Amino acid sequence: MSDTPSRRPLPPSHEPAVNLPAAIVWLIVLLGLVQGGRSLLSAYDDYVLMSWLAFVPARLSLWLGPERLDEVVSAMATSATGQELADRLQLVRLLLADGGPRLWTLLTYGLLHGSWVHLIMNLVWLAAFGSPVARRLGTGRFLSLLGLSTIGGALLHWFARELDVLPLVGASAAVSGATAAAIRFVFAPGLRFGSLADDAVVRAIPAEPMGQLWRNSRAMLFIVIWFATNILFGAGLVPILGEETSIAWEAHIGGFLVGLMMFPLLDKGPLRR
Repeated sequence: MSDTPSRRPLPPSHEPAVNLPAAIVWLIVLLGLVQGGRSLLSAYDDYVLMSWLAFVPARLSLWLGPERLDEVVSAMATSATGQELADRLQLVRLLLADGGPRLWTLLTYGLLHGSWVHLIMNLVWLAAFGSPVARRLGTGRFLSLLGLSTIGGALLHWFARELDVLPLVGASAAVSGATAAAIRFVFAPGLRFGSLADDAVVRAIPAEPMGQLWRNSRAMLFIVIWFATNILFGAGLVPILGEETSIAWEAHIGGFLVGLMMFPLLDKGPLRR
């Protein structure tokens, strides 16, 4: 006797192998391809690429005030000597020779990373905190948030290190902006973190107004820990997986503040009253 349709067992449902929003997946692919492509370049060609895409604070400062070149050289003389100073002077000649601001680098520096470790750390953080934000905002508004956070990170880095000739690279400012945006709703009372993989649930969570966010103990604890770790790592007091490159904590904070403040302007979800 054959089973009737109502009695046939339903086929098992299969969860996708990668349960990430499309925007996150494509960003991971893009950044991975850029880093992989750079590994195929010669040292000189990679440097040329860096000179066109990385953000150099002194380049912007000299565009705004060409007479400050002596200040740039003096700043290097106080922080480096001997061969290191000679190398930095060469860096100045190569990076600043054209005299242009290359304003696009306020955004494109986020495509480059100092190492694979640097890239992987950013991608893990992006997948964890950027995913709920991408689900809530949608691709267009999410990418706008990342772009604004990237620019905000570069500008705060420039404000703090306006005479620095060392290139700034990394998607950390964008990731910090996404993290700050996530804080506005992922710590809602009673919310289970496992439900953040559901688009409908994420879009229905009431976001915290700024005035109420400070009363959310979990959110405030996270913010305090985030700022403390960024300052500790940025000051070099705590090493990061053996990486010797300096951490541009000002860029992280700039991106974080932009993400925190811009989220309400991009969010179409409900607001907690």
